[in-house]
Amino acid sequence: MYPIHSFDTVPSTNSLAKKLAENGAPHGTAVIAANQTEGRGRLGKNWHSVAGKGLYCSIIVRPKLSPEDFCKITLAAGLGAAVAVDRITGGFSQLKWPNDIFLDGKKCGGILTESSALNESAARRFAVIGIGLNLSSSLEDFPEDLRDKVTSISLQTGICPDASHVFLTLRDEILQQLEMFSSDGFQPILASWRARDFLLGKHMECVRPDGKIIAGVSLGPDNEGQLHVKDLGGRTHTVLSGDIRLAEKNKKPLDE
Repeated sequence: MYPIHSFDTVPSTNSLAKKLAENGAPHGTAVIAANQTEGRGRLGKNWHSVAGKGLYCSIIVRPKLSPEDFCKITLAAGLGAAVAVDRITGGFSQLKWPNDIFLDGKKCGGILTESSALNESAARRFAVIGIGLNLSSSLEDFPEDLRDKVTSISLQTGICPDASHVFLTLRDEILQQLEMFSSDGFQPILASWRARDFLLGKHMECVRPDGKIIAGVSLGPDNEGQLHVKDLGGRTHTVLSGDIRLAEKNKKPLDE
């Protein structure tokens, strides 16, 4: 049995899970909350947590991976989350590089992976996989400027899933994908991930950390999981990080 720490309200499940991991919590330990007051997404963004209407959890993992492979955990976790969503909804969810879960073209969940220092010994090395999944949110629960971009499982399917059941399904699928990653390598994970690629072939923009914008067509992730984009001039860019979004209609993309 994997330990589960449940709370009504926490600032951030990832922050609590990291403290537990630093104190030796084993692989598979999870923190779950009905509400987060300081939920976080990638690039320092806030995660909009609707109290009692979503799943907010973090899972501590200690996979048998080289430090160089820890950056790929997010893609493996995303695949596990997508498979879990499919099991719950009977549908086919997609993944937006590197960490978003989509149902019918709208975002219904996201993943934030954080790790220990990668120069730690193998016994102390860990990652924390934080997952936010919209379960029974209505459109009115989201900020007005997001309502055409986000959704929940209940909005898309009419199903109002039980959070405990969703968590167990999600945790088991994610741990299974990481076990496969450790035993069989990254390529089987990547092949399944590519079959769900929401951005592939679409016009997109990447706002880099320095503020510059790469605009072009997504070529999908390479064998190391790094996103490639072909810009309007035919040049191919490797994207390591940044804010990834679909290009807005009738907006002239900006070159790098």
